[in-house]
Amino acid sequence: MAGDYEKAISIQDAINDINREFLLPAIQRKFVWSSQQICMLFDSILRGYPINSFMMWEVTDKEIKNNYKFYEFVSGYCQRFNEENPYKPTNAASPDFKAVIDGQQRLTSLYIGLCSTYAYKQPRVWWPSSQDDDVLPPRKLYLDLLAPVQSDDNESMMLYNFRFLTDKQVKATKDGHHWYCMHNILKEDFFKEPDDVLLNVVLPYIQQYKLDGNPFARKTLLKLYSAIRNQKLIHYFNEQSQSIDHVLDVFIRTNSGGTKLDFSDLLMSIAVANWDGDFRHEVDGLIKSINQSSEMGFYVGRDWILKTCLMLTGSDVKFKVKNFKAEQVAAIQSQWQDIKACIKETF
Repeated sequence: MAGDYEKAISIQDAINDINREFLLPAIQRKFVWSSQQICMLFDSILRGYPINSFMMWEVTDKEIKNNYKFYEFVSGYCQRFNEENPYKPTNAASPDFKAVIDGQQRLTSLYIGLCSTYAYKQPRVWWPSSQDDDVLPPRKLYLDLLAPVQSDDNESMMLYNFRFLTDKQVKATKDGHHWYCMHNILKEDFFKEPDDVLLNVVLPYIQQYKLDGNPFARKTLLKLYSAIRNQKLIHYFNEQSQSIDHVLDVFIRTNSGGTKLDFSDLLMSIAVANWDGDFRHEVDGLIKSINQSSEMGFYVGRDWILKTCLMLTGSDVKFKVKNFKAEQVAAIQSQWQDIKACIKETF
């Protein structure tokens, strides 16, 4: 590899760099973590567990900035209706930046938990035909400062009680919980020394909300401030090669272990790299039109679209890397308008 590990940075520094210094390359899939996975990530951080290293691709080449697609992190996530990453135009004059090769799910989770919202469908509730805050209400991430998780059926084994809650749920909270909005930790003044944090941030808060006699609240808020603002928890490898093929190979090798990516996601990344234009935008736009259409009302994903592309171009429908080489992708692209029309007509 053409790169090295960079000096670790704090979570606050990483959040500040999102959509400025940190962008997402077209080969990345969309954000897929559940609200429970986000809560478990923050629980791990407060408990001092490692959250694994990240990998960045430092983009300096003018041709790559001109010809390759990059995206911002999703903000105001809403299941089904706001899952796509906004396109970020770049050109030869754009400042150098880092594209996230490994760690998008974790960085997006940190961004949502500390700065944004997460909306998801409730059980036994019908999907709306369009984004509706009454059915899919935006939720912020909260931490219960009153006590740790105390439940015999705590399957997630979490110690800290993190939950995504609506404003209405927070207002309706009765005794037994004190919900601290995670957005507030970045709004506090910055202090480096623990004593200063305790005196200027923690004690004023617990006194204001009458938590003076609760050592858990004091220790937890102090630990939270330190983990987000002061500790250097984000370790990343900085890949400096400007070869698209090399970076694609690094991405596949990095993400194919375990169950981080479905094989269809890896094939999608290859198709994106070989498509003349924005294949990711085309596929996600087609999926959105199917999922949100009142006439169709189906729910499909990328893997279904990719298999259909293979079938309609007379190719082997098995998910194999060879089926998404440049020649095959070119064949799909040449028939893309007919493929889209066929899929819509089928539904």
